[in-house]
Amino acid sequence: MSNLVAEIAEQIQLLSAGEKNSLLRMLLEDIDGADEDADEAWRNEVVRRVKAIRNGEAAIRALQEWQE
Repeated sequence: MSNLVAEIAEQIQLLSAGEKNSLLRMLLEDIDGADEDADEAWRNEVVRRVKAIRNGEAAIRALQEWQE
């Protein structure tokens, strides 16, 4: 480990959990790039599933699968 990385690691230990979380997100976005399409797709999927639960469709599907 280089001196710079060791120094950064020491500084990270001084951060709060929230600050570490923010730093980690920033580093991951820098490495991987933000995938806005994936975020939007997950949001849409969550909305679809919540609607299915509220409409009773999720429970019906589970019951139908159990009866098969």
